[in-house]
Amino acid sequence: MIYFDSDVIFNYVVIQDPEKNRQSNQLILEAITYNHFVISTLVINEVGYGLARFNVENQVIKSELDFLISLNIAQIERRHLSRALHLSEIIGFKHINDCIHTSIAEELNCDTFYTYNRSEFRRIQKHTDLQIIIL
Repeated sequence: MIYFDSDVIFNYVVIQDPEKNRQSNQLILEAITYNHFVISTLVINEVGYGLARFNVENQVIKSELDFLISLNIAQIERRHLSRALHLSEIIGFKHINDCIHTSIAEELNCDTFYTYNRSEFRRIQKHTDLQIIIL
């Protein structure tokens, strides 16, 4: 399985940087094609919030989120929060969402975790065996 961070999904939907959009589209569509794609309910929440802040029309947000929830989604469970709290103690609680993403991907035994978030995930990489690829 391949876990996608919210920023990769956001760049899939919104063209801010044409290269990131192309790259995220390629990675996501390939993962979907081979049934390796997974995100969490937290990704849905963060992408919806980000799209609204980016002033994307409500109908477009609804359509994109409907598509995402039709795919492979992991629910956040108590055990994920426990692991995330442990990671947050190490790297700081301002980054708890990134720690939750990591915890879910770890438990799913994901082969890869894609993100554009360099600063936080460089720190998290030191505390997990998960293969985090910073794009």
